[in-house]
Amino acid sequence: MENKYDMPIGLSFQLGLNEKALSVYAQMNETEKRQVVEAARSVTSKLEMQQLVSSLEHNFI
Repeated sequence: MENKYDMPIGLSFQLGLNEKALSVYAQMNETEKRQVVEAARSVTSKLEMQQLVSSLEHNFI
């Protein structure tokens, strides 16, 4: 079973830099959070991670 703390470091770092996206993420249910983490695992660059986190501000899920 996956641990909810198994968040990619890049995702946690970028969420820490984006207060609005962090707030949106915090309000998500576990399924939505898991979808974000899975999307983050397929990211291959810092820019992609920034775009993923930024998309949370605009209803990623």
